[in-house]
Amino acid sequence: MALLLVGLAVLPRNIIAATAPASIDIARDLPAALQSCYAGHGTCVLNLGGRTVHLAHGILINPLRVTLQDGRIDASALPAGDAAITVSTDSETTPDYGTFVHYIKGIRLIGNENVDGIVFNSVHHNNILAAAMTLESMSISGFRRAITFSNHSYGFGLSHIQIFNNKVGIYTVNGAEDAGERMTFVDVGVFNNQLGIDDEGGFEMDWLGGHWDYNSKTAILSALVEFDGHIETGPSDQPVIELRALPNMVAAQLFMTPGSFVMVNGYNGKPTADAWISSHSEYNIVQFPFNTWGVTGKMGVMQGPGKVIGSAIGTFIPH
Repeated sequence: MALLLVGLAVLPRNIIAATAPASIDIARDLPAALQSCYAGHGTCVLNLGGRTVHLAHGILINPLRVTLQDGRIDASALPAGDAAITVSTDSETTPDYGTFVHYIKGIRLIGNENVDGIVFNSVHHNNILAAAMTLESMSISGFRRAITFSNHSYGFGLSHIQIFNNKVGIYTVNGAEDAGERMTFVDVGVFNNQLGIDDEGGFEMDWLGGHWDYNSKTAILSALVEFDGHIETGPSDQPVIELRALPNMVAAQLFMTPGSFVMVNGYNGKPTADAWISSHSEYNIVQFPFNTWGVTGKMGVMQGPGKVIGSAIGTFIPH
């Protein structure tokens, strides 16, 4: 053992430096830490330690390799049209379903109204390599679009997230490839946005314990949506939810659990819009919970050819 230690002691310093690269301050230079991870030189579990990262350009997260957690990311200085975080498997060549091993957790993400927050998008044509990654315990605010689901986004979830003060809270891309299969939102709040949800792509969504509150317009929905939670708005001169029907897809249908609650705060017995919800197709359906408050309009609950049903057999009667 003594001889071995002596041998090690006389190694040239430049060789030791080459075999043990200096560690990178992750919070000070997150892009460099990511490059080190992808090159196989440094850790891929990137813990910000509660510190703030200031981004000059967007970063790319490979969900098969990187975990990002515990800190604040300020993307307010990004140039127009950029995205703070792009989740993509474009650099991978071997099919792998294992995108749920890694995650983004405990991050407060802030931006500006000309850039996007988190974009899930891969431009390859491999249906196994998903642009999918669990998000948990986050807040996302100040963006043009807080979260965008695009190509190869399917079958994953978000939990314990606040999405607020954005132009659009959640956006889906029309015509996205291999995308839209059952997205799950657990304890996710979408509130105080200009438009809460803009589903241009026809993404199936399950909401558990969600709340859609005080968005200037609550949602544009284009597929099947199950919702358990709370929807709250103020009086509006237009329907606050719009149900659409995309070509060759199931028309939008919004099913709310019996114990959910929908209310128009400030409703004084005089509706301010012709309808509370609008529809484009006779196949559009909205199923209301047992209890609502102020969910009606001058002409009725729904505008257009869609159907309104209650949580029990029979006609929906707004309270």
